[in-house]
Amino acid sequence: MLKNVLIIPNPGSGKGKAVGYGNKLGQVLEETYQATVEVRPTTDVGDAKQWSSTALEDGFDTVICLGGDGTVNETVDGLLQNDEVPYFGFVPLGTVNDLARVLGYDMNPDKAIEQYRDIKTVPLDIGQINGESHFINVIAIGAVPESVMHTDSDDKNKLGVLAYLRDGVKAYFNQDKYLLEIKNANGEIREIETNLAIVALTNSVAGIEVMIPHASYDDGLAHLIAPKGAIAKSTIQTLFEGGIHPEETDSMFVLSDSEITITCPSHDRVESNVDGDQGPNLPLKIKVLKHRLQAIVPA
Repeated sequence: MLKNVLIIPNPGSGKGKAVGYGNKLGQVLEETYQATVEVRPTTDVGDAKQWSSTALEDGFDTVICLGGDGTVNETVDGLLQNDEVPYFGFVPLGTVNDLARVLGYDMNPDKAIEQYRDIKTVPLDIGQINGESHFINVIAIGAVPESVMHTDSDDKNKLGVLAYLRDGVKAYFNQDKYLLEIKNANGEIREIETNLAIVALTNSVAGIEVMIPHASYDDGLAHLIAPKGAIAKSTIQTLFEGGIHPEETDSMFVLSDSEITITCPSHDRVESNVDGDQGPNLPLKIKVLKHRLQAIVPA
């Protein structure tokens, strides 16, 4: 680890400073570990996936990306094109940075880079969607995530998480609901009418670090929560006051399992939001790849 390192910054992240942060990280790794480093900024969508997919073949034992959850997702998706993978790390430069919060990275990029002077590795679960693509933190379905998914990029850069909050609040008043069929690993099926379903691998969702307090990045489980009916005021209050508990209630459907399938027979086209970006339409077959990566985290 950290002998030959590929650093992949997304120039559109970190308010345009991602490449500078990548160079600074390279200096830290060279000074601390005498690492050989290549900083390779992306220029097109798919670069991070392509480069990480061939990193081990190209002689790199470690891949570190700099960007938001979408950049992290793309890098991980590339790594997992192979059975054997390099060590994986990242510097959070996005709007929300859920996985970084869970793993203990500082939200200040300069401080996060300094954290690389004292590190350890942990096993990290990755979610697989329909046997093809992957997610590192969360899948969201319903009116709220559909609205947030189309939040303007300029607004995100100017307003940060407030841009998501603005569009999410607008969607909150849109009470359109989907009748979802949810199947667990044993084949048991439940029908839930809801306007928001979330499947998370960690306890942090949308920057709320206690939304699903019983979830962990290495427990081998996907955690699904969905309000029964429309999102109620009591549900929002619950999210901010200790999070969703693992037991199902009269107002909240809760399921934790290694495999979850979500379908919507009544609608031909239902979008999903995967790690903040547009994902595949339903149906979704979600499988947890337990301890699929060795992730570098602050010691």
